[in-house]
Amino acid sequence: MNPPYNPNELHSAFTTLYASHPTSHLHGAGDPNHELSTLQTITATVFLDYQSKIASSNSGSEDIKTMEDLERQFELWKSSHGAPLNLAEVISSKQPAMCLAAEFKRASPSKGLIAAHLDSAEQGVKYSDAGAGVISVLTEKRWFKGSLDDLRGIRLATQKIANGGASRGRPAVLRKDFVTTKYQILEAAANGADSILLIVAVLPLAVLKELIDYARSLGLEPLVEVHALCELDVALEAGAKVVGVNNRNLHTMKLDLAQTEKIADALTAKGVQLGKDVILCALSGMSNAADVERYRKQKVQMCLIGESLMRAADPTEAIRGLCLHPDDYASQKRGGGAYTHGLKIVKICGLTNCEDALAACQSGANLLGVIFAEKSKRKVSVDGAKQIVEAVRKFGERSDRVAIEVKSNGSVLSSIAAKSMALEQASLRPLVVGVFQNQSLEYVKQMVEECGLDMVQLHGQEGMEAANEKNFGVPALRVVDIESGGNGQTRGSTDIAKDILNHVTNDPLAILLDTSIKGAKEGGGTGVTFDWSIAESLQSLGLPVIIAGGLTPDNIGDAVAKVMPWGIDVAGGVEASPGKKDLDKVEKFVSRARHAAVEALKGF
Repeated sequence: MNPPYNPNELHSAFTTLYASHPTSHLHGAGDPNHELSTLQTITATVFLDYQSKIASSNSGSEDIKTMEDLERQFELWKSSHGAPLNLAEVISSKQPAMCLAAEFKRASPSKGLIAAHLDSAEQGVKYSDAGAGVISVLTEKRWFKGSLDDLRGIRLATQKIANGGASRGRPAVLRKDFVTTKYQILEAAANGADSILLIVAVLPLAVLKELIDYARSLGLEPLVEVHALCELDVALEAGAKVVGVNNRNLHTMKLDLAQTEKIADALTAKGVQLGKDVILCALSGMSNAADVERYRKQKVQMCLIGESLMRAADPTEAIRGLCLHPDDYASQKRGGGAYTHGLKIVKICGLTNCEDALAACQSGANLLGVIFAEKSKRKVSVDGAKQIVEAVRKFGERSDRVAIEVKSNGSVLSSIAAKSMALEQASLRPLVVGVFQNQSLEYVKQMVEECGLDMVQLHGQEGMEAANEKNFGVPALRVVDIESGGNGQTRGSTDIAKDILNHVTNDPLAILLDTSIKGAKEGGGTGVTFDWSIAESLQSLGLPVIIAGGLTPDNIGDAVAKVMPWGIDVAGGVEASPGKKDLDKVEKFVSRARHAAVEALKGF
C-alpha cells in the first residue's frame, strides 16, 4: 500500500529521528539520495502518525490521551490485572523446552492478507493452551491490519484463563510495532503489554538506549531485534538483554535462516554467555520442528512463529508438531501401526499460471502441480512452469529448491512413513511438483533442472523403481491407479490394498492413489472417485497415502472425515475451465478439507 505521506515528508521524518545521532549502522546512512526501504517507509509513516498524535494530545484534544492519561491508565491496569511479566524470566522458565512466541498477524507487506478474519482473543487462547510462552501481537494498522484492540483482547482473554486456574499461568504479551517514541511504549503498557519490540535497524544508539531504559522503568523488558552484525554491536552497547535475530533483511526482504547462527557465533566470539548474559531468540522464517531443533543447537531460547500458525486450521496441532521440548523431537517417529495422524498434505494440481498458483499458496496448499504429460488438457508450457516456480519461491521466501532430507532405513512401510513426515516438514512452504506420464527419465530430469521443480510425480507405467530420487535429483511421488468402472465402483478394497502393498518399494517419496477408468490406457484426470475404503485399508496397515480423483469442494469434507487421508489432490474439481482455476473453489476446497481434518481428529 502507499503511505499517506509524500517522500519528502518521510525523509524529513528520518532526519528528525536521527538528528545529531551517529547513524553508521542504518541503511542508506549518509546518502542524501537514498530511497527508503519498506522498513524505513513503514517506520517513518508510524513516526509521523505518532508525532501528530502526541501534538494533538498536548494541545488538549479530548480524543487523544496524553502521557499523563496513559500513566493513570497503566496504574489502573496494574491494579486490576497485575504487573507486567518479565520477558527474560518467561523465556528462561521454559527451559529445556524452546519458548514459543506465537504471533498474531493479520497481514504483512510481502504476503498481503493472511488471516484478517480471526478473532484475536480466541486465537490468543489457542496459542496459550498449546503452550506458547509469549504471544506477539502486530498492532500496526496499515500494512499489518493490527490494532491495540488485538493486543488488549489477547491479554484479557489469556489473563482470564490464567485466573481460572490454568496450571501454566498466562503467556507474556509482546507489542510488535515500529516503536520510536516513549509514548508508544507507555501506550503498550497501558493496554496490557508485557514487552515491546525495538528494531535496531531504524533506531540510533542513543534513541535505542533511551527507549530500553524507559521500557524497563515501566517494568517491561524489551525484545531488541537485530539482523546485521553491526546492529548486534549497537544492541549490546545499548544494554539489550533479550536479543532477537530477524532472519529476514527488512530492507531487501531477503530471508536467510543462517543469520541467527551467524549472530550466535558472533556473540560467542565476544565472550557473551548465551542464556546468562543475553537470551537469544530467532524471529522469522521458521515453520517446523526441524527449524526449532536447528536453533536449539545454537542455544537459542525462543522462536517466533507467525504465518504458519495463523494459516493453520488447528493451531494447537501445529504447535504440537513443532516439538518444542527436545524429548518430543527425539521421539518423533511414524510407523509401526495404523496411520491416524490426519490430513497433512493438500495438493492443487493442473496449474498453468502464476495467479492461480499464488491463490493456491495463499489458501494453504502444500504442493502445487504443473502437468507436463503430453495428452493432458492442463499441460503447462516450460516458460509457464518456470514462472510458477519463481512465483512460488518468492511467496515462500526462498531462492532455490527445497531439500527434503530423508533417512529411509528399515522396512518399506517405515521408510515411506519417514519420507512422508519429511515431506510434511518441507512443504510447510509450498513446493512445485512436475507431473509426468510415460515420458523418458531423461526428459523428466531435463524439466526438473530447467524449471527448478522441487519434486516430480510419475503418473504412467514407469514402475516403482523409476521413482527413485537418483533418477532426477529430486524426490518423486508414485501414482497408483485404482481401476474403476464407469460408475465409479471398484473391486474389493482389501484385495487391492494387498496388491498395492506387495508392489510398493523404498523408491518413492510417497504414494498417491488416483482413479483410472476400466479399459483406458492412461489414468488420471477422470473426475471420478474410487472406493475410498482402499485408502482406509492401506492407512490401517501403516501406509499414509494421498487420494485424488473426483474430489470437489462439495465432497472433500466427506472424504477427509471418512478416510482421514494423509494427503488430498485436486485439479478439475476446482476449475473454471481446463487449466484455469476457480479461485473461490480453491479456497473452499482447502478450508473445508482443513476444517474436516480438525473435526475428524477429535475422535482420536
